[in-house]
Amino acid sequence: MPLTPLRRSPLAELATRQLHQQLMTGQWQVGDRLPAETELAVQLGVGRSTVREAVRALVHAGLLETRQGSGTFVLSLIPDTSWAPRLRRAAVLEVYEVREALEVQAARLAAQRRSGSDIAALRESLATRDHTLATDDDERFVQADLAFHRTVVAAAHNQLLAEMFDSFASVLREALVAVVTDRDLGDVSVAPTHARLAAAIEAGDADAAEHATRDHIGPSAAILRSRAES
Repeated sequence: MPLTPLRRSPLAELATRQLHQQLMTGQWQVGDRLPAETELAVQLGVGRSTVREAVRALVHAGLLETRQGSGTFVLSLIPDTSWAPRLRRAAVLEVYEVREALEVQAARLAAQRRSGSDIAALRESLATRDHTLATDDDERFVQADLAFHRTVVAAAHNQLLAEMFDSFASVLREALVAVVTDRDLGDVSVAPTHARLAAAIEAGDADAAEHATRDHIGPSAAILRSRAES
């Protein structure tokens, strides 16, 4: 389905709607890179700032993600009519409990099934995450952190697991923001467990991958659980 020029305002809202339609009709699949900003602007007949605003809206909706130096990619195709509204109401602790269940299994499968291209993608996403950690930009860091974990899930080569993670991505992003900006939890979230996880997957060590994942998620979950019980 080709994109068509937009001739009425508000342009940003209309641009968002057209880009969202591309996702919902399957024109772009999870993992696909969107056309460059300038190309989208030409196709839609709008300015680049309008395209940026539309993309930003879909990033916040959990459908797209931006990767520094690489472009904008499709993160999820799950529409708002799915179980996402219930997820948005979930407490951060509940999110972390579900996250642990999903990501532990993903880590084990990734260690068993990763390919050479998966290893390269893990290295790249880990480097990007480490770089954004040093920028003191919470939003960019959360996006890079989520992209790293999505790369782990992709390396598991289980389509249903990937779809479950994608449907969970928007609420997980909100939980990550809450954790990163929390003084007590923030220090836990930047512990060097990601490098251990990537190394374990590369080495094909499923047990080590599981332990690294639990060591990453467990401490934050424990603090959240303690708060909930107090």
